[in-house]
Amino acid sequence: MYEINNSKQTVIDAACIRFADIENVENIASACGMRGQMLRNKLNPNQPHQLTVSELIKITKETGNHDIINSAILDIGLVAVRLPKQGSAKPLAFSAMSVTAHTGEINRHILESEADNRLTRHKKDAIVTKAHSTIRELVFLISDVENRCGGAGPFVSMFTEAVLNGMPIPGM
Repeated sequence: MYEINNSKQTVIDAACIRFADIENVENIASACGMRGQMLRNKLNPNQPHQLTVSELIKITKETGNHDIINSAILDIGLVAVRLPKQGSAKPLAFSAMSVTAHTGEINRHILESEADNRLTRHKKDAIVTKAHSTIRELVFLISDVENRCGGAGPFVSMFTEAVLNGMPIPGM
């Protein structure tokens, strides 16, 4: 017969629809050197036109919205995150607490959807957004730890800073 659980909408199509709903397509198109209607058609999964890689890069750079690229990479089983800029380090305790806060919000959304026995598009988008934020914070944390630690001395200093600044410690 047929499989009920197969989604008829791909991850990339959903990202294009979200992108078109959020962004000002007309302004983006003119900034990227194309007509607004053409970009709308390329973002519409029901149209035969598709974004080229160079167009996708242009609109991503113009808007700072990485949703379509992230969805394309996710479709092949990978996850991407923007690397931290030089000098954008924040206290380790703040990064750790941000990860915990984002994870808590993801848990809340999942518990709400379990209670309703359904996952709406809005909830799914909220979960994915928070998951990407969590991954980004973890990459920042990894990058900061790697840059700070050249031996045992910096690691002990970093750990002391984290504890003194209020990093939550299990069991305490």
